[in-house]
Amino acid sequence: MDMAGFALTLIGTLAGIAGAYFAWVPLRGQISRRRAGRTAVPASLPAADQAGDVNHDVFVSYSHDDASLVRDLVEHLGCRGVGVVLDEVVMRPGVPLVHAVEQAIRDAAHGLLVFSKASVASGWVTNEYYVLMQRAIETGQLFIPVLIDDVPLPEFARTRYYSDLRDRTGETLGRRADEIAEALRAAEHRSRMGAQ
Repeated sequence: MDMAGFALTLIGTLAGIAGAYFAWVPLRGQISRRRAGRTAVPASLPAADQAGDVNHDVFVSYSHDDASLVRDLVEHLGCRGVGVVLDEVVMRPGVPLVHAVEQAIRDAAHGLLVFSKASVASGWVTNEYYVLMQRAIETGQLFIPVLIDDVPLPEFARTRYYSDLRDRTGETLGRRADEIAEALRAAEHRSRMGAQ
């Protein structure tokens, strides 16, 4: 093979590889979403149906340093008929964590974020905040900030009334759970009225 033939073969091969790559780029997001849809939610959790129905009233974002208080809050909300999903509920062996949490957020009607010293320092919670706040802005879904420490709220979170749990007595926790449950019921009622 002469040098000109080799050069043409090399150029043709590189052009073929480049063409295949650029044909794949627009499809990669669709392929990964299909995979995520099949594997993101463990079989023990129901997935949202094709009509977009949700399986939980609220997704709770928090730092695991605050898990004890968050579990108490979730228990109080559950007693008031609120369906809550936490990241620890969707984490299962072998399931990619980020996909499981993304699916849990999508499957929840609303979002609640527990603001504490630990959560504002957490990159993971910050990302969940971005997603929950974006959904609230774009779709009108309820975003509830819950303050458990004296920390500054991010700009957009400050536009919402927050639930103050800095006094962590059982009586306060019960009152705040009542307020949160009522806010979620009212948001659901408004959502149903708007759909009619």
